Amino acid sequence: MALPTPKETTPRHAAAGWYPMPDLVQERYWDGSMWTGAFRPVGVPGHAFLSTPPNDGLAIASMVLGIVSLVTWVLGIVIAIIGLVFGAVAVKRCLPRGPKRGRGMAIAGITCSIVTLSLWVLFMLIGLAAFN
Repeated sequence: MALPTPKETTPRHAAAGWYPMPDLVQERYWDGSMWTGAFRPVGVPGHAFLSTPPNDGLAIASMVLGIVSLVTWVLGIVIAIIGLVFGAVAVKRCLPRGPKRGRGMAIAGITCSIVTLSLWVLFMLIGLAAFN
């Protein structure tokens, strides 16, 4: 299957650059002598993937630790505390207009960690009541 070519009106002596495809949804790169396999959406300056901010690593770690703390009994309390701290720091770094994304993941990590810590406290209280 052949790759679609940009408009045939593009002269062969045109300068290197991005040229619109016939579907007008994407552009293809002309290196000055031939068409390359590089495509991008129309109207995107530079690289499209650089325009969105990266996810915050602490937010991801908080969510993962929060979920793991729910299913791990022995180390669940330690993992939950670490996930709670990571989540609190990540929420501050991921303000709605902050430099990083991941606020939802940080909130999910905080929530899972709080649920785990609450279950630990509940089971300890039940254990103490049964022991006495």
